[in-house]
Amino acid sequence: MNRKKIDKNVKETLADFTYKKLKNDIICQVLKPGERINTKQLAKRYGTSEMPIKLALNRLESEHIVERFPRQGIRVKPIDLKEAVEICDIRLMMDLYYVKDIIIAVSHSEFLKQELHNNVNEHLELMRQTYSTNNDKLNEDILLKNHEYDFKFHELYLTSSGNKKIIDVYHKLNPFMYCNYIFNKQSEEKSISGVLEHKMILDAIIEGDEEKVREMLINHHDNTKRTIELILKVENML
Repeated sequence: MNRKKIDKNVKETLADFTYKKLKNDIICQVLKPGERINTKQLAKRYGTSEMPIKLALNRLESEHIVERFPRQGIRVKPIDLKEAVEICDIRLMMDLYYVKDIIIAVSHSEFLKQELHNNVNEHLELMRQTYSTNNDKLNEDILLKNHEYDFKFHELYLTSSGNKKIIDVYHKLNPFMYCNYIFNKQSEEKSISGVLEHKMILDAIIEGDEEKVREMLINHHDNTKRTIELILKVENML
């Protein structure tokens, strides 16, 4: 086998590994919003050279998760209230536009229906188990799983629209930073109610009630936006 091809595969594997580690550290706020990235420190932390770190950072920059400044280096993108509100508004417009198509797609696809059901049920179970232990601090595994379930629900919803391009738009909107930043700071009641709102959206889709789906989507997005606004405004006052 060609040596160059082997080396290329190894580099891609390392880049994927460091990309996942970097993204997870940002989700779990090991690397905090606004924090400057030190590639030497990360290479030591992940046990790699700096090259895979740089490749991973390029990918994260294209996803608007980190920012690069001339002569200043790279930092984790800061949490910004105005941007958070705009992202919520754009996501709501996307969700509302495809309601009819999504109801039809889910009614005709047992796979989509089951995937959405599994997502909601497993996410609810995670939340209930998490808070039944009465832990004051959410661990890394819970933060990552919450992100995965929340992200996947909205991805599945938009996948049901049949529009592949809208999935790319959803990914580039970078909702996960706000989802996890807020999740680690909000109450148990708010965390569980957010997943229950997913369940109500799904129930309305399965019922084929277009008006109710729209009502549930607006309620879900409004609650999310209010929570983000409240937490960020309070933090800015401290």
